[in-house]
Amino acid sequence: MHPIFFLLIATILWGLNFHLAKVMLAQVNFVEAGFWRYLFGVGFLVILQWRNKEAWPGRAFRQGPKGVLLVGLIGLFAFNLLFFLGLQFTTALNAALIVSLNPVLTMLFARWLLGQPINNGQKLGMFVAVMGVLFLLSKGQVANLLTLAWSKGDLLIIGANIVFSLQNIWVRKYGSAFPNISFTLATNALCLLGFILLLPFVGEPGIQGGDLQFWLAVFGIGILGTGLAYLLWNEGIKRRGAHEAGLFMNVVPLAAALFAVFFGEHLHLYHLTSGGIIMMGVLYFQRAGKKNSSKKLNL
Repeated sequence: MHPIFFLLIATILWGLNFHLAKVMLAQVNFVEAGFWRYLFGVGFLVILQWRNKEAWPGRAFRQGPKGVLLVGLIGLFAFNLLFFLGLQFTTALNAALIVSLNPVLTMLFARWLLGQPINNGQKLGMFVAVMGVLFLLSKGQVANLLTLAWSKGDLLIIGANIVFSLQNIWVRKYGSAFPNISFTLATNALCLLGFILLLPFVGEPGIQGGDLQFWLAVFGIGILGTGLAYLLWNEGIKRRGAHEAGLFMNVVPLAAALFAVFFGEHLHLYHLTSGGIIMMGVLYFQRAGKKNSSKKLNL
């Protein structure tokens, strides 16, 4: 399968994740939600490679502990803490639109950590995309920008987005040395361990569950939106690079908006307007980056 399809399927599943997470958070707290997500996700990955002893996560951790720790504890565990906590205070659509800034953030970190240059066209695209996020946070009332009160949930999702952008860089930098499923399982298992250790301090006595709707959401976000999605995403990054893969994060808000119809969430005009502004900025950003690459090749 072409790596573009890996990235496309992963981002569609992540668009669904925002709504499934809201279903879970209606019945359990944010730490328990993360625990159930990664218990099912890791279980799915273990089943996939049960007979492939050479690719078990212990080997990846021994050969490259730094990469596994960075992606597992910061890229996944910290991201999910901020993600689930943020969704308690903002809507799934708001969160998905904020995440569409991921390509810009990934490029900024690529510039900082990998020395990748940013041209003037990319800077303009970044500015437009940020304006789109501000329009979203002001709920479409431009006058509110002067007295903008940032939602706690929006700020937490912005933090989660920053962490996810770092994860893209680290997957590209450290994950290429290992079989994809081994690296994905090792990092997801480390994230699950983080939630297990945190449960006694935040969760209720004993592990809580829910009704049928809750378990369907756990199945969807765990197996499809975690195990399968991260497996496809990591493979796509290894083949296409973090910068190019970041473009596909634009699919997340579109998928979230389409899935919103099935979850009873209202789509307002300012969602569509801010989403269009963000997309325009990010696409211009990507186009300027490709032009810059073409000039270098011609030289």
